[in-house]
Amino acid sequence: MLSPVIFRRFISQAFLCFLFISITPLKAPVKKNTIIIIIGAFLITLLNAIIIVYIGLTEFYVRFYFLTLILPYFVLLSYFAVYKGTKLLFGFLTCEVFGNVAIVNGLLFSHIFYGEDNALLDGIVRAVTFLLLIPIFIKYVKPKFIEMAESLDKGWWILCLVLIVSYVLTYYIGFVPESLLSRPEYFLHMYLKILLSGIIYVVIFKFFLEIQSKFRSERDKQLLENQVYAIANQTETIYLTQEKIRILQHDMRHQLRIINEHIVNGDLDEAKTFLEACQTGLNKTQTKVFCQNIAINATLSYYFDYAERNGINVSSKADIPNQMNINYSELAVVYANGLENAINACLKEPETKNTFIDLKSRYSNDQIMIEIKNTCSTPVKFNSKNIPITYSQGHGVGIMSILAFAKKYDSIIEFFQIDQVFYFRLIINLDEKKVSD
Repeated sequence: MLSPVIFRRFISQAFLCFLFISITPLKAPVKKNTIIIIIGAFLITLLNAIIIVYIGLTEFYVRFYFLTLILPYFVLLSYFAVYKGTKLLFGFLTCEVFGNVAIVNGLLFSHIFYGEDNALLDGIVRAVTFLLLIPIFIKYVKPKFIEMAESLDKGWWILCLVLIVSYVLTYYIGFVPESLLSRPEYFLHMYLKILLSGIIYVVIFKFFLEIQSKFRSERDKQLLENQVYAIANQTETIYLTQEKIRILQHDMRHQLRIINEHIVNGDLDEAKTFLEACQTGLNKTQTKVFCQNIAINATLSYYFDYAERNGINVSSKADIPNQMNINYSELAVVYANGLENAINACLKEPETKNTFIDLKSRYSNDQIMIEIKNTCSTPVKFNSKNIPITYSQGHGVGIMSILAFAKKYDSIIEFFQIDQVFYFRLIINLDEKKVSD
């Protein structure tokens, strides 16, 4: 017959294993790695059950279960999880907080009905507690944690430190110098500690929401600035073109008189040369058109003009129509961020005259493809998802803006560096629902 102690241990770890796997994205192949984690968790739990039941080291287990149970679990999960380090530790400790609620409830019911440890009742209460908590965990905690993990690359040590202190306090209240069952007056302390943990999570998530709000404000500000810069650049270009046309109109009667004199005098070669010079002057009044889309063309004009004025060689091949199922302002910001990052990288080079920016972009079959490559001799640091990271103050907002755009439109995004050239590629899948959101 299955020992109630083993039953309790496997109930707790089965539910905790489920929480760990659900909150932490796993490396491919996901199905195979999930099975390996489940088997590993089973073996770790079995080893701890043997320590408790068959070896009789209950006191040792109560004091050092974080060495025989928690640490092996974390190492196992670390090997197969996408998130590493403090991100994974934060998710792991989050699951443990929910596990602590189930453990305390089980011990409390044992104390109320039996006045001592009753493993069978304890295990049943833990299972019921987990079943009640899982919907809350899946609906509220899991999506918020994943959103935080995808958005934040810094600050996780501080968040983890808060949870580690909270976990240590829980351990000391619950098991030092002995179990809560021997000190029932501390049940109130434990529940207050659990309540404090909940408050800590609320504060952390509110802090994250404030960061998100600040990020959205930065995006809106950037979008507005991009529109203003583009409009100002187009206005300046139109003004200069109009000035050139006015001068040509003023000079045209003189030029026609000169051409007429050459023809009358039979100097046809001179007349031809003068006509070619007039044609060259006329060509200079034409504005550069990078693509048919007005908003995108204005953005490209501004940034390419800025790059050329700084000695950067630019080339562009863009086939973007004026009518597409997408928010043009949002799309323009993607081009602006990509080109601005490329320009900044080129300006860091010793000689900008040897730098280049090349843009290729086209629209086909409800997809927009963007590729921007530029000179970049400095090695770029990437995170585990191959996203460029920077620790410079004020930098990295452009990348975050591009990532937010890519997420909204279910886009395929890629950053990489080869032979001192940095590449940014984006394939945007247009969808009517997303545009209306």
